[in-house]
Amino acid sequence: MTTIKYLPALALFATFSSYSSSSLSEHPTWLKLGHYKNASSPQSYIESDSFFISKNGKNNPSSELKATIDAFNKDAQMQCKYPARYQWLLSQGLEFSEPKVECTELIEWRDKQPIHSVSLVFASGYMSNPASLYGHMLLKLNRSTPEHNKLLDYSLNYGALVPDNENGLVYITKGLFGGYEAGFSDQLFYRHQHNYGEIELRDIWEYKLNFSQEDVLFLTNHLWEIMGAKYSYYFADENCAFHIARVVELIIGEQLTNELSPWVIPATIFSRLNSAQYNNEKLVKQIEFTPSRSSVFHQYENNLSVKDSKLALAIYHSQNILFEPTFTNLDVVTKKRIIETLFEFVQLQQIKKYDVEHIEKLKKALIKARLVLPPGKETSFINYDKYAPHSAQKPSNISISSTVYKNEQSLNLGFRLSYFDSLASDIARVPYSNLEMLDVEVALFDSQLYLEKLHLLDLESFNPAYSQWPNEGGWAWQINVGYERNRSQCFSCSSTFAMAGVGKSWLLNANQSLVYGMINGYAGELQSTQQWLDTSIELGFLTTVTSNLKLRTSIEKFYHQQLSGIATNIELSVPINQDFDIRFGYKHATEFQWQLKLNFYWD
Repeated sequence: MTTIKYLPALALFATFSSYSSSSLSEHPTWLKLGHYKNASSPQSYIESDSFFISKNGKNNPSSELKATIDAFNKDAQMQCKYPARYQWLLSQGLEFSEPKVECTELIEWRDKQPIHSVSLVFASGYMSNPASLYGHMLLKLNRSTPEHNKLLDYSLNYGALVPDNENGLVYITKGLFGGYEAGFSDQLFYRHQHNYGEIELRDIWEYKLNFSQEDVLFLTNHLWEIMGAKYSYYFADENCAFHIARVVELIIGEQLTNELSPWVIPATIFSRLNSAQYNNEKLVKQIEFTPSRSSVFHQYENNLSVKDSKLALAIYHSQNILFEPTFTNLDVVTKKRIIETLFEFVQLQQIKKYDVEHIEKLKKALIKARLVLPPGKETSFINYDKYAPHSAQKPSNISISSTVYKNEQSLNLGFRLSYFDSLASDIARVPYSNLEMLDVEVALFDSQLYLEKLHLLDLESFNPAYSQWPNEGGWAWQINVGYERNRSQCFSCSSTFAMAGVGKSWLLNANQSLVYGMINGYAGELQSTQQWLDTSIELGFLTTVTSNLKLRTSIEKFYHQQLSGIATNIELSVPINQDFDIRFGYKHATEFQWQLKLNFYWD
């Protein structure tokens, strides 16, 4: 018996020696299976010691490979803990002394309803949650068939493990600087879809990947391996987009995360995903859009004529109209469309938990009115006026500009880490909003270099009502933290500040224009007023002039700046393409300032 066991071990040693000489432990696939950063810096992103077999496997891919092979030869059940490692090593020609075993739990999870394809899912940005400002990314395992519906599809989510009721400031601080553990978790996809589309009212895009069944098996085997493994969470880079992209790169190689900036957002990954190739074909074979409940309602509303929309709104306020000649004398098609639109609005209000008693009475009246009409829906949609995330303007920005102040000229250079401002293209982003992080500008003026601007965080959401229906829209708000030189006040004026504002906004001109009013509060070293606290009233106007040409104007009156009058700002954006635009800017308080800027966008 000793001889029988010894001979395979000798054969294995000879086989592994040949592979070790060709640096199998430095193979890109092996490094990805261990989530090592790269061959030159072999440290794993995974923090859990239990994920590794070797004691120093976290920092030594070669040691982990040897320990893995040794484990497969001594304990057949290790195949069930590391099925992707086992599958890959077999594909490399290695053989093991232990026979292949059946892994009951793995098969139950993976094969009870077979996974036939894989998708990446993008949920649009959610301005009410700091963790979701950039949108969210999921990996979806497709099990559905004509016989089995989409309720069976699974999703893999990567996220920080945050305690319940965590303080918002603590959450942001720990998220930025690495105070949370994170990991992958699996869940039926419809639960995510319900939460994003029905509760948070976020649109969803699904990118189906062109993988073979062998690829799908390898990927799902690896997902089984990393389930429960712990990572360190960093909001700016080591986030959901980065780690899910790294999992996909196990199949396609480094097409998504190579040469990335020190920050990663979902839109960048989806932009690269859409242009990626695999086996000489496009990696993405299909893109599907799932509208949020809010998007569905607005599409129904847009399908009504102006007259019918007004009648539907009147019915909302007084459901008795459903049984009066004003409504009953309409043709069947119009009645069905109005009722269908009202049903959509009822569902939207139920999600928001507005006017619960009124909505319940309206719902019963709608059901009663609908029962007397012929069966079948009248409203159907094929195309929504929505753009996929890969078509969005690239998030990072560098700029060069010329600024004129009192007939003196400066050359300015700028950098913005992410993501968009209120004059950026509305494609694949939340319209009438601003989400900028680390926005820096320096100026060369009279042979001296000045810091003109350093905005750490600049958020703005006008949150307008896109229809005249009740409870649409919300409060407009803005937050800005940083430093800024106020040359339109005086040459040496500057402020180091934190600002927050709240107000309301209204849409005009078929939603192409917006007016707003804000009450703002400032705290910090406000040099232009020699105060530490100040307040202001701000009025503004944004409009799309022609095509993508955008204009923003605002006036702001500060309480303590009595002598400087009203601060005026005007900015015009002229897009060139997805990578460039030109900005014309004008500011005035006590002095005027002009600026001509060229922006280059990249990821």
